[in-house]
Amino acid sequence: MAVTKVFTKIALSVGVVLTIATTSGTKGEAQSNRVARRGGPHDWSHGRLIASRFGRSLDRKIDGDWRTWAKQQRLANAKAMQNSPIVNWFDLLSQAFAPKKPQPAAEHLDWNLRTGGTGAVVGTPAKYSWDISASNCADVIYYTVDQAGVNNVAPNVIAITNPYAGCSGNAAGTTPTVKWAIALPTGTATSPVPSLDGTVLYVLEKGTAGVILHAINVNNITSQTGTYNFGTSNWNTTHTLSTTGMGTSGEQLFQLTFSGVTNNVSSPYLDYSTNQIFFGDSGGRIRHVVNANLASASIDTTRFTNTCGTSQLQSPVFVNGQVITTSANGRIYRMDTTGLSPYTCVASTQAGSGVGADGGVSAPVIDVENGAIIIVSNDGAGFGVAGVGTFDLMFGSGGSWTSAAQIGNNANNIAPVSPAFDDAFWSTNNGNLYVVGNRQSATDTYLIRVPYNGSIGTPAGYAQLHRSGGLGALVNTSPVTEFLTASSLTNKDFIYVGGAGNTGGTTTYYFMNRIRAGFSGTDTTPVTMDNWFQPANGLGVTSGISIDTRTTAMTGTTATANIYFGTIGVTGTQSQIIQLAQQF
Repeated sequence: MAVTKVFTKIALSVGVVLTIATTSGTKGEAQSNRVARRGGPHDWSHGRLIASRFGRSLDRKIDGDWRTWAKQQRLANAKAMQNSPIVNWFDLLSQAFAPKKPQPAAEHLDWNLRTGGTGAVVGTPAKYSWDISASNCADVIYYTVDQAGVNNVAPNVIAITNPYAGCSGNAAGTTPTVKWAIALPTGTATSPVPSLDGTVLYVLEKGTAGVILHAINVNNITSQTGTYNFGTSNWNTTHTLSTTGMGTSGEQLFQLTFSGVTNNVSSPYLDYSTNQIFFGDSGGRIRHVVNANLASASIDTTRFTNTCGTSQLQSPVFVNGQVITTSANGRIYRMDTTGLSPYTCVASTQAGSGVGADGGVSAPVIDVENGAIIIVSNDGAGFGVAGVGTFDLMFGSGGSWTSAAQIGNNANNIAPVSPAFDDAFWSTNNGNLYVVGNRQSATDTYLIRVPYNGSIGTPAGYAQLHRSGGLGALVNTSPVTEFLTASSLTNKDFIYVGGAGNTGGTTTYYFMNRIRAGFSGTDTTPVTMDNWFQPANGLGVTSGISIDTRTTAMTGTTATANIYFGTIGVTGTQSQIIQLAQQF
């Protein structure tokens, strides 16, 4: 059935709407989601599918997906605010009517909630914004926790609304509203994913008999939703997700069980255009769900029956009809869905050694403008060192690196994480990527700046992750995240990364770190972070980091532009979900 697709073309240099172009398509009813909108989701996948300006497609590929389109619109909004700030009525009303607050400290924790257990917040929080350039008290942030749910004690899927100072019940910015808090029987170590219209949240529960995909109707949970006591930092009640009455009027649109399947790594990837979901399992299989926008959603049991190795797969990306993923065995895999099924899995040469966490490969970042797959390994196959590199998006069997750089020595048993990119790259296709590496002597954990224009250059900047204590160490970190802000600082482009780890109890990296893009420093004389924040009780951060798409009011107690992440729990100390001002 032909449907109408409406795309808003953005004047990216000034952030205003110029034209609306209408075309016809034949992809079916799912295409009706591809409409011009001011609001939308932001989840783990938005840092894995990227497109810069002024590349070889002359910006045409930016419009190919909400993720790439929305990123450029956010940049346009930020630059417009920097050049000629617009009066923001939300800020004015907050300042006029909200209770007076103390002056902001150099470091400010806006709010945090304990999870009720010691399970880690591992995945990236997801955020649904009703307007990607403004604050709305109805915005929702979703967190998942890798712990079994305990009724009225410990939830593992949490939705937070009224997140900003001045919102209902949150005058001082420290008491957001729990929209709901679900205690699933088993936890999730992967990220939540909202639908394009924000009405459904997709969550992978570990399950006892196999992975369970929940499609939660986020606005249909209205009774016994879950309550948190900010005075005692305890959960008073939690919600038990109903498994009856599936459909648009139920608490779940659908629930699908993948019997006998294990997955503790791969988050679901939602293709907005066709309403397909993909994720990888521990046995090297790509799992596929069709009609994910309908109660009749089903598991595809015929087209993805071939395996991609036999090891745990990372979170995949679907682009150009290709499902791209990476494996703990150190290889990249590509499934071409444009041909006959069952689809054949094409394997690259071995990029990581495939031994230990360090020998795996990070989740792929797909640069559609330059046709590149960007990956990281902390134990490169045949080299024994940490490295970042590119592969051709349509690599053939045994395809090898197209460019690469060393980012330290072998980081024994430290899992590699995905990099981020700066505004110079987004705006000109010639900038930098920022990747976690280590000192050449392998005695410290660094954030490294590497020139990138579709090919990897020679590392040009080294920054040491903040630590307390005198000894360096190689530690696990969060994936790297970047955002162009509207800060009053000269350099407004911020890079974020969290750390977690210690050596003999004397050296800790339990901080959220912030540094401005373009930093210098060398392997032996790195620069320091611009600022760092330590969550309560010394907990570390390995979760992904989600960012308010808003670019102003980004510091102090009235901040409405923030970052969201979670912490690791340890025996006797609960994990937390956190909102922190962007310029902490």
